[in-house]
Amino acid sequence: MICPHCGYERKKSDDIIKATECPKCGIIYGKWGSGSISEDQRPVSEGSAKPAAGPVPPKKSSVERWVIYAVAGVILIIFLHAFAVPYITRLSQSDKKNIDQIRQEPPLMESPQPLDVQGRPAYSKASPASDDSPVQKELSITDIIHANRESVVTVKTAAGIGSGFFINREGHIVTNKHVLPNTDGAEIKTISGNVYRIQKMIHEDSAADLVIASTDAASRESKPVSINTALPAVGEKIIVIGSPLGLEQTVSDGIVSALRSNQQSIEFIQITAPVSPGNSGGPLLNMRGEVIGVATFQYSSGQNLNFCVAASRIAGLQQGFNPSSSQASSDQRQMPHSNDVYCYLDSNGQVSFVNWKTGILISRPDGSLDAKKYEQWVLEQIGGNPDNINPEKEAREDLERNRENLFKSVFPGRSFNDSDLTPAEKEWLERRYYRHYVEAYNQSISRRNDAVRKYRTMINDFIRFNASRR
Repeated sequence: MICPHCGYERKKSDDIIKATECPKCGIIYGKWGSGSISEDQRPVSEGSAKPAAGPVPPKKSSVERWVIYAVAGVILIIFLHAFAVPYITRLSQSDKKNIDQIRQEPPLMESPQPLDVQGRPAYSKASPASDDSPVQKELSITDIIHANRESVVTVKTAAGIGSGFFINREGHIVTNKHVLPNTDGAEIKTISGNVYRIQKMIHEDSAADLVIASTDAASRESKPVSINTALPAVGEKIIVIGSPLGLEQTVSDGIVSALRSNQQSIEFIQITAPVSPGNSGGPLLNMRGEVIGVATFQYSSGQNLNFCVAASRIAGLQQGFNPSSSQASSDQRQMPHSNDVYCYLDSNGQVSFVNWKTGILISRPDGSLDAKKYEQWVLEQIGGNPDNINPEKEAREDLERNRENLFKSVFPGRSFNDSDLTPAEKEWLERRYYRHYVEAYNQSISRRNDAVRKYRTMINDFIRFNASRR
């Protein structure tokens, strides 16, 4: 090959660095001519000879790749077994259960129903009520107590102890009239132990033995109850919360055994839940935690004959309905003469005449009232005829029964038959005997006067009721 630049002709003995480079002047042939040198024309140096053909050793990288693939496969199998397989199993079981339910349950709707925008039936008579239904679900006794115990209070007056409950956040309570005849020194005690003063009467319903009174209780403690004025069904479960015999926050349960009304059209709920003195004025609750009545009195001649004024009377009282005893008398329901007439003594000491059985029937077959039978019942209620009470005789008999005990109270270390007493000791002993006699005499006089008062009151109740039937 001849160099186009210097004219040097390449020889086989030249030390050739590159096939396209002139060994003499060093130019690149491709820059000066279009000729190209094929691979066959390129000279090969002694150091660049190709190695002889022979066996090729296996590559190490292929073995490593197989190991990596195997490890990845094992990890994938573990993942599928731990997560994917259980999920697919549960999903298939759920689908199978839904299919079985569809096969077992008959269709609820016999005809196509209009759909809402989400594709669900717009209405269906056979579909169950939703949680938004206005019918409130029944609660457990524990839940009812937890929801209402802060609303129930103990009412303390000079006359004794009763119960009551808050009806608003202003500290107003409901209780019985006979529990709270007046506000003098009266107070309430909440479940937290705080005591508040009863300020004044807001409304009174003497006929139903109910009052609403204001207190100075803080609003945070005046948790009102929920009141339902509808009458319950006979057999419905109920709960009473109150302070029987001063035992605060006592709970008793039972059922509604009957619905009653008296001659003044006052509705009563008869219950089997135990009610004792101190329960009066406490709430009667249904199993939805609503107040449906107020515990008022019990009929002592029988067992579990307890009565509560219906809550509808509370609603009327809140609206300012305050019937006085005279109004109640003029508004009495006129019973037909053919009706049976019974009577009972309520916890306020007032006789009520009703047309449902309470233990004493005072009407004759012709509808007229048997005054003698009624008087005999009155005498039984007051403990006998007041004329038979002889204070002097009862005081002497009481002294003779207690003479020995009185002697030992004066002379603890001496025998009752000891006659060796000094004149001063005898005088001292006689004074003790006389003081006991006076105490017994006064008690007998008080008992006779109380019996006379009750007798006259109950007889007058009969006379007024009998006159109202004519």
